Amino acid sequence: MSTPTTAHPEASAGGSVVLEAEGVRKTYRMGRVPVRVLEDASIQVREGEWLAILGASGSGKSTLLHLLGGLDRPDRDGGVVKHRGRSVSSLRGAALNAYRNRDIGFVFQFYHLLPELTVLENSMLPCLVPRNRLSASLSLTAALVGTVIGAQLGWLFGDVALPAADDATTARIALVAATWAVVGAALGVLCYQGFRVIMDRVQMKGSPKARYARETLADFGLAHRLQHRPSQLSGGERQRTAIARALGNEPPILLADEPTGNLDANTGREILELLKTRHANGLTIVMVTHDPKVAAYADRVVRIEDGRVLEDAPTDPGPSDHGQSL
Repeated sequence: MSTPTTAHPEASAGGSVVLEAEGVRKTYRMGRVPVRVLEDASIQVREGEWLAILGASGSGKSTLLHLLGGLDRPDRDGGVVKHRGRSVSSLRGAALNAYRNRDIGFVFQFYHLLPELTVLENSMLPCLVPRNRLSASLSLTAALVGTVIGAQLGWLFGDVALPAADDATTARIALVAATWAVVGAALGVLCYQGFRVIMDRVQMKGSPKARYARETLADFGLAHRLQHRPSQLSGGERQRTAIARALGNEPPILLADEPTGNLDANTGREILELLKTRHANGLTIVMVTHDPKVAAYADRVVRIEDGRVLEDAPTDPGPSDHGQSL
C-alpha cells in the first residue's frame, strides 16, 4: 500500500506550532568512530495533528522522536528543539523532568511496564512523580532531620552508650554522636519512604488521578485487568496499559515509537484505533513507524532517510476502513 499524498483538509487548516525541530544534528560514537544519525533535520508539529515519522530501521526516526521528547539532546551547535517556542534542548534538571512528565506522554514498542506493579499502578506511575522541588527534596530533608536528632542524642547519651571500661572522653562521645547521626539519617529516610508508600497507595485508590486512570483503562477494555500484573497480559493488553500510562497526566502531546511494531496485525489495528479516538478528542500525536500502512492513519507523514527529512506530505483521510490491510 503506497502512502497517499492528497491534502488532508484538517491538517491543511492547521493549528499553532507546539513542537518543532530546527536543523538538528545528532552524532553517536561507536568506539572511536563518530556516527552521524541526524543531519539538519527539521519538522514542525501543529496542535491537534497526528504526524507520522516514516523511515527504515536505522534512518534516525527514533532518535528524532527522542530529541522531541527531551530524552536526548542534539549535538553542540546542532540545532534546537522547541516546545511552544521554548527551547527543550536547553532545559535541565527539574524543568526538563517537568516537561517530560506533564507536557509529553511516551509510548514505546516494548511497553516497559514494571513487572511487580499491577495494571492500575503502572498506569498511574507518571502521577506519582513529585511535581515541585519541595516534594522532591523531602527525602534529603528527612535525612538531615534524622542526622541532627541522632547527633544530639549521641552527645546527650554518649557516655551511657560507651562500655563501662571506656572513659567518656569528648572524642569518644563525638564518635558515638557521629554513629547515631548516620543511624538517624537512615531512619529518617526509611520513615519518609514509608510515608510516601502510604500516600501513594491512598492516591491510587481515591484521588481524581486514580479515577481518571480507571476510566482510561476501562475505555481501553482493561476494566477487568486492573489488579493483574504485566506477565498475565497479552501483548495488546500490555501496549494498551502503556498508552494509559502515557496519558496518566493528561499530556497534550503523545510520542509513540513503533507502537504496533511488536504486535500482530489485528492487535496493531486495535491500538491504532485507540490512538485515532484520542486524536479525535484533540490529542496531538507524533508516531514513528517503518510501515506506510500504519503511517496512513496520520494526518501528515514526514519521510526520513539516512538522518535527513526528505518529504513532508499530508496523507489521504481515506475511507472509514483506513488501515484494514495491516
